[in-house]
Amino acid sequence: MSGWKNTSAGAITAAAPELFVTKSSPNLANRHSTSFPPTDSSFVLITMKTNRPTSIPRVQTLFQAFALLLALALAPATFAQVVSAGMTGYVGDKSGKPVAGATVTATHAPTGTAYSATTRADGRFNFRGMIVGGPYNVSVASSGFKSDGRSEINTILGQDISQDFTLESGSEVLTLEAFKVSAGANDLDGTATGAGNVFSSQRIGAKPTSERSLADMISASPLVTIRSFGGDREEAQITAVGQNNRYNSIQIDGARINDQFGLNATGLASFFNPLSLDTIEQLSVQVSPYDVRQAGFTGASINAVTKSGTNTYKGSVYYYFRGNELLGQKLQGQNVRENVLTGANVVPKLERQTYGITFGGPILKNRLFFFLNYEKFESTSAGRDQRLGGADYSAITARYAAYNTASGKNIAWGAPVSSATTNASEDEKKIAKIDWNISSNHRASIRYSSTEGEVPQFGYYASGSFNNFLTLSGGPVGALQGHFYAQLRKEESYAGQLFSQWTPDFKTEIKYSTTIQDQFTPSQSTAPMVAIYGVAGRDLTNGNTVTNGAVIAGTEQFRHGNQINVETSQMSVTGDYFLNNFVFSGGFEREQNDFYNLFRQGSYGLVAFRSVADFLNDVPTRIQRNYYDPKLRPVADVSDFATNGIFGQVKWDINPRLNVQFGVRYEFAESELRPALNQTFLTTTGFRNDGTLDGSSQISPRLSFNWAADEARITQIRGGIGHFSGRAPWVLFSNSFGATGVGSFTRTSADAVNPIPLSFASYLRNDFDPANPIGSAADSSGARREVALSDDGINLPSVWRANLAVDRKIPLFDTVLSLEVVQSYNDQSIFISNENLRKTTVGADGRQRFGGNPASNTVNPRFAAYTNIYRIRNVSNVGESRYFTASWSRPLKNNWGFDASYVRGFSTDAQAIGQTTASGQWERNVVFNQSEVEKGISDFEIKNRVMLSYTRQFEFVKKWKTTASLYYEGRSGNPYSWVYNNSDLNGDGRNDNDIMAVPSGLADPRFDFSGLSAADAQTYLDRINSNGLGEYAGGISGRNAFQEPWVNRLDLKLMQNVPIYGNAKLDLFFDFINFGSFLSRDFFGYYEEATLQSNDVFRRRNLGGASYGADGRIRPTLGNPSNLVIDNGQSRWRIQLGAKLSF
Repeated sequence: MSGWKNTSAGAITAAAPELFVTKSSPNLANRHSTSFPPTDSSFVLITMKTNRPTSIPRVQTLFQAFALLLALALAPATFAQVVSAGMTGYVGDKSGKPVAGATVTATHAPTGTAYSATTRADGRFNFRGMIVGGPYNVSVASSGFKSDGRSEINTILGQDISQDFTLESGSEVLTLEAFKVSAGANDLDGTATGAGNVFSSQRIGAKPTSERSLADMISASPLVTIRSFGGDREEAQITAVGQNNRYNSIQIDGARINDQFGLNATGLASFFNPLSLDTIEQLSVQVSPYDVRQAGFTGASINAVTKSGTNTYKGSVYYYFRGNELLGQKLQGQNVRENVLTGANVVPKLERQTYGITFGGPILKNRLFFFLNYEKFESTSAGRDQRLGGADYSAITARYAAYNTASGKNIAWGAPVSSATTNASEDEKKIAKIDWNISSNHRASIRYSSTEGEVPQFGYYASGSFNNFLTLSGGPVGALQGHFYAQLRKEESYAGQLFSQWTPDFKTEIKYSTTIQDQFTPSQSTAPMVAIYGVAGRDLTNGNTVTNGAVIAGTEQFRHGNQINVETSQMSVTGDYFLNNFVFSGGFEREQNDFYNLFRQGSYGLVAFRSVADFLNDVPTRIQRNYYDPKLRPVADVSDFATNGIFGQVKWDINPRLNVQFGVRYEFAESELRPALNQTFLTTTGFRNDGTLDGSSQISPRLSFNWAADEARITQIRGGIGHFSGRAPWVLFSNSFGATGVGSFTRTSADAVNPIPLSFASYLRNDFDPANPIGSAADSSGARREVALSDDGINLPSVWRANLAVDRKIPLFDTVLSLEVVQSYNDQSIFISNENLRKTTVGADGRQRFGGNPASNTVNPRFAAYTNIYRIRNVSNVGESRYFTASWSRPLKNNWGFDASYVRGFSTDAQAIGQTTASGQWERNVVFNQSEVEKGISDFEIKNRVMLSYTRQFEFVKKWKTTASLYYEGRSGNPYSWVYNNSDLNGDGRNDNDIMAVPSGLADPRFDFSGLSAADAQTYLDRINSNGLGEYAGGISGRNAFQEPWVNRLDLKLMQNVPIYGNAKLDLFFDFINFGSFLSRDFFGYYEEATLQSNDVFRRRNLGGASYGADGRIRPTLGNPSNLVIDNGQSRWRIQLGAKLSF
């Protein structure tokens, strides 16, 4: 990060064998130095070489099975993970008889790439592996018939578009240039079966956006909802049909760019956008693609195909800007940047700019093409205001210098932070693509892309409080600069495809890609984290004098050894064989993931002082450090998994009005590496801790159809049913590699045996080495441990999904009306339980009670030798979703077009899986009976959604085209639950996760109101009723049974085209987000959300605490209901200005 300095240096020695350490700058361009901690803005890259064995018998079996499939040709081309397009059609004469032997040629006008086929005996033809988009010119010629043809045909990503021709007898032959017929933009797609949408680059460019985010574009699909936080769509969560946002498959040119490890809430590995919007040719969003070549999702399959070069040199230079003057300032509710002592309205600095360039063209005309893109995003915004003022920092910094001198260590603790911080983020994207028409029968495409981002982080600085740190609490919080760190992410992707036509009836597609994802958190210092409490000063948010402020220094505790490296390789081979009115396809696909996870929180040490005086006199309250034993485990967790798919499919075009497709996909998982078996744990508990998903398998049959109700295809009915196997954040399974119960342990200064000496100077001098900061020592067998385990053979999530739709062309405005229902049933789901909870009694409300947190007592756990035991397992057939969609659309023609849709649905599940660790998920899930499988409303459910968009083009000045687009989204708010506040009612050791029981009145036998006065008891009941809980009187309030207020959002986009010379033009952009709020805050309102969020997924409110009395009845306490609060980032209107010069 610009302006950071770190003067510490030294060499690192790694205890784990085959551990390699290199230093790299934030742009990851240099990986050759070996200093740790990093100097200047560099950071450490740690990689581990593993000797992962190759499973030769399995590979042989795979290729034998694949060869058999190809030999039998048992499957139709289904665009393995969607990187190309296709065309199918029928050629007949005026009497309706098929014309065999006709030559059909489709020519991609921009590149001259031609595809040719001969109609079979049934008059049908097929093209596969076509370039996505267009336009194409299609000609048909046959002896004894007049030639026919069409122009301006555009193919669709992942679909076979249908083009039927009727030839007239005669001798006149028309040339292609004379063709005047164009394909109707609103013709019904006779090959469509499942639910989804495909967006062209033109439609992407017309949608309003102030963040130019992929999520903004995806949200145009009615079945997809964006859950945004802080007003930015770069970090938005993409949820489809009520499914987990991390259960999507997201690909660029068929290469998967999901956050494979699963730490990021967005489901993407990059901070912001994974690619520039200016590089997208088409974007596909599908929720039920019955093509068996598509897998790896239970939410949505999202794929973007990038642009290619053409026979014409084309390029663009663009710039977009957003700043303070283009942002709404007036808000309701508290805003930390406005809540200053004087009450003045302080505007945080905000400046966002994006600039980039695209260029493409021919290397060899009609044969070899290139396309390049570079884009840079820079954002400056408010970080955190100073919270603690007036502290005696001079004495504190002087003592840190003295500790350095006494210990002989040169630690860069940093200067005190005495002002507001600035959040300066950046992101850089690059794409290079080559397309090669090798011959008339072979075409190749190769693409390299990278995304690299940096976001500064401020640790605990300016927090209102810092509690329960080594038993101490206090606040507000100040910090020394060395506590700050950055988050860096880099993603590189290489992808290649080869499309071949070996005979007129046999075609293949070979695809390979590799994606490398790195995440780092370099800190400005390499040091133990130190917290000094009892600091006198002022709370600058209200001017009050405080005596219990806190000052933090040293590396933030979760950055003590924190790095992730992921490498994902994908390979697929598919083949298509055309036989009369059948298309047979078969193939094999493999995805291999290798993970390096370095996470040693607290391993540099944690130190707490009760007062400044104690700090000055070296009298810490406690010192604590986490260690690993290099003889029992490596410093980092290395794991892997692979999924393999063998598939076959047949498509039968029964007649021009009806086609049916059936396929089967067999998937099995491999994991060559296993967690180390803890034999003592197995003997004690009966649970094996070395389980993986190795050997798990699933069979996914799929059936779909499309039927036209009339010869003109005015009405069609389409649908299907199938099984889809998906994915889950690997971090959940990685937990079992790190938490085996051996090799990792904690020592403190309070230990009865071998305690850490209670002297900070001694710790720095004798125990801490900045050159080798991660604590290592021989394991202590007596310590109680936490264990995480996965059931052996666990399956990845899967669903059964079906859809049924009716599409109808209607004369009114020349539009299309569609009605569709999508039904999903969860087949296999992930579920996490704590196997060390001991059940005791049952409360009067029927709630299971437990003996307390296993981590803090040895009396009540099932297994006293262990703390928490988190088990990751499958549950079957728990949860479903159903979404109904009505849409009415008119493609843009005659200078106007619109889309209108309404979606209503529901979604239920057993657990949300919204956290990054097994413990985090278990702790935050709202429950009635902990660790029992309880079906409830999904955290990802959006019950109602309305979408309206309208585009109009004008030409006020000849050739100066003006385009105006309005986009409205109204939807139900996110679901939330009512829980007891700061109470562990059921005794599982966790607060704020116990769902509320609702009294039917003061006489409800489950409740004891004796702790409340009569007036307070009545107030409690009144608040129950006024907040919607009265519906559940006498029972239990449902999980996520309540909704945040309705969300209204109206956006506006204006585009002005300015011709310059020849093909050169200038486009000016004006994106106005929350335009409706600017017009009328009363009508469009504010974006409100529930408080008490544990993270971005779980939302909850409370209106008091509760405990059980001796008789098992609930004794509630009276509290004010936690309020819905304004999300200031979402509620602001904001404007983005942009310009693009195209040539």
